[in-house]
Formats: sequence, structure tokens, C-alpha cells
Amino acid sequence: MFAVCIAELIQESKEYQTLLGALDVSGRKTKGAIDRFNVNHSLIISTVAESSERHGCWEEAVTLYELAGNYDKVLEILNEELSRKLMPNDKAHEHVNEIAVSVERRIHQHANANLRNQFLLLLDLYKFHKLYHSGNERLEEALDVINRLQLIPLTQDTINHRVQSFKSYSDELRRCIPDILIMVMSILNKLFKNASKSGSSLYGPQNKQAQKIKDQAKVVMRFAGMLPYSMPGDTHAQLSMLDAPMRY
Repeated sequence: MFAVCIAELIQESKEYQTLLGALDVSGRKTKGAIDRFNVNHSLIISTVAESSERHGCWEEAVTLYELAGNYDKVLEILNEELSRKLMPNDKAHEHVNEIAVSVERRIHQHANANLRNQFLLLLDLYKFHKLYHSGNERLEEALDVINRLQLIPLTQDTINHRVQSFKSYSDELRRCIPDILIMVMSILNKLFKNASKSGSSLYGPQNKQAQKIKDQAKVVMRFAGMLPYSMPGDTHAQLSMLDAPMRY
């Protein structure tokens, strides 16, 4: 009961660093006011963290759970926030990525392996997102990232494996797939237009590249149709529109 009362007082004051301590950039804890008392520090910090999480203050919760050494909760919250803020190219997107990167340097080796792998995968998807929005000259780099992550198939022989892998994805990761599919098809659409410029030889490198991109687009469309997942209503329409120039 004493710990709960102390936690409530700390929650009301919001003076977390002064009362509970803080972590420096290397992850070492600096002492707070409660360190002068013979109390269960971890229990108090965890209680405050749980309250912050319940009230939707995810940044506070991440900081406090890390301070308490509950690294799994840190990654659970960050995975949720990363998946929700992946697509908007705005300040919220940049902010959650910055927090995640700073945390990754300190704790990812201490957390549950599945949570850690999902966390690192979502960070890589942020890299993909950044490349996608960096102009046409970075599109092939973005496609290379997707190929390396093995989320979206680009060859016929990988479709079934990717579909099976999808079934094991968390809800946070599945939530991202429709938008990633659209971005991948948008990349293929732009690369195809560049490779299909008038005047290219029928057997020249540009034409061969255009055919390769058409084949990749067919694979992505087939994969999208095989997913055991109810995607947003306009996803298939957007994919079909992007695929249209590459069908013939």
C-alpha cells in the first residue's frame, strides 16, 4: 500500500527524474529521491509506468519501464507505436523513430527475442519509408531493403513462403503490410516507367529491365491476393491502378 501511495504522488507531480532517477545515454541509472528510502524501487517505478500506460502517455511509460528494467514492456509499447505511425511522413513519425533508435542502442539485447526481432524489423521499415520518400534516385535502394527483409516476395519461388510467414506475424506488423504493398507497387510503377522510355531497343537493357519489373509486379499482385487478411477496402483498387501500366 505504501508503494502504491508513493507511486500516486509521483504520478501527480510528474517529477520523474528528480524522484525516480534517470538513465544516461549509456543506460546507467542516476539516483532519484526514492533511493534514499528502504522501499521496493522497481515496484514503485513499475506502478507509475503502468499508470502512464493506462492514460495513454506512451513516452512516459517507455522511459519508466526502461528505468524499472522491464525491457519487454518497452518494446511492446514501441512496436505498437512504430506500427501505428509508420506511414504518415510527419513529425510524429520522425519522433517515434528517434525514440526507438535511442532505446535500441541500450536495451534490445535484453528483451524477448520475438519482441526484439519485430522491433528491429519495424525500424528497418522506417528506413524503407525514408528511402521511399527521398526521391526517384533512392527507389531501387528502398526496393533492396524490402527484398532483404523478406516481407514482400519479388520472385515466383518465394510467394508461398512469404504467405506462410505472414501467418506468424504479429497484429502490429500485419497492420503495416497493406501500405507497404502499395509503396512497393508504386516503386515498381515508377521504375517501370523509367525503364520503358520511348526509343529503347526491344532487346536492350532497358527493355529487359522493364520485363523484370513487370514480373515482379505480377508476383506482388499474386501475393496480395493470397494473403489471409482483410485489407482496407481501397488497397486492392490502389494496387490494381499501379499495376495497370505493367500488365501488357
